[in-house]
Amino acid sequence: MPLVWDDSLKIGIPEIDQQHKLMIDQMNLLVQALKDNKGPEEIQKILQFLDRYVEQHFGFEEQCMHRYQCPIAATNAQAHQQFIAKYQAIKAEFNAHGPSFMLVLDISQNLLDWFINHIRKIDTQLKPCMPSS
Repeated sequence: MPLVWDDSLKIGIPEIDQQHKLMIDQMNLLVQALKDNKGPEEIQKILQFLDRYVEQHFGFEEQCMHRYQCPIAATNAQAHQQFIAKYQAIKAEFNAHGPSFMLVLDISQNLLDWFINHIRKIDTQLKPCMPSS
């Protein structure tokens, strides 16, 4: 069952909220492609998108936290590195062994669940650091 974006995941910064929604959508797409045993080309296309987007989103978010002197900025950057390491391990597993039920579980538990917890515990701390509009 895919993770459904809802208002509980909004941090109140529209650009970041949209990026989060897109990343969740793409990770859901990856899980579904693996479950449906889609061809490697289709799965690689999703992985390539995530490669670019993870780097772009995390970089943007880290710049915002640095710019607005968010006290959790270093913790956020460390958490992003942990996500990237896990994501790279999942990609390596897929490239070495192809789709599997364990890979689907790994993505669901170690990427999607992690991302949701990260949004709720860390990313939400950015908005209060930003100047009022």
